Amino acid sequence: MKRLSVVMIIVIVLSALLTACGGGAGGGGAAAAAKSFFDAFAQLDFAKMKDMTCEAQKKSIEDAMSMMGAGGDASALKDMLKIDTAGLKYEEKSVSGSNATVVVSGKLKLEMMGQAQEQDLDNQELPMVNEGGQWKVCGEGGIPLQ
Repeated sequence: MKRLSVVMIIVIVLSALLTACGGGAGGGGAAAAAKSFFDAFAQLDFAKMKDMTCEAQKKSIEDAMSMMGAGGDASALKDMLKIDTAGLKYEEKSVSGSNATVVVSGKLKLEMMGQAQEQDLDNQELPMVNEGGQWKVCGEGGIPLQ
């Protein structure tokens, strides 16, 4: 029961994180950065997610990591929670200076302790900023997971 509670807390926290923020990598533009963040999310790589998050939203990632304990080590979660982002598509909607919007669409698949669920990301917009030459998702209009 405790393991299930921990998993549910993490899923809720990650949902909140994706609603509030995200991140990316340099080179390849904002869409490639958004994909990199979702790839890190699928691997439950919280350290990479933190690196790919804008400065204004890093605290959200840190809070999620502290809720997990052990500095965000997700090794126990990886056995219980599987995330498949292969069905997602990323498209730059607009770029203006150091700001961009990436539209994410497709199916996000989650499996937790044998229970599968699909989340349809119907053209969700991810606001992005370029910090230090790297695109990072950052803003209020992230992806709501339900």
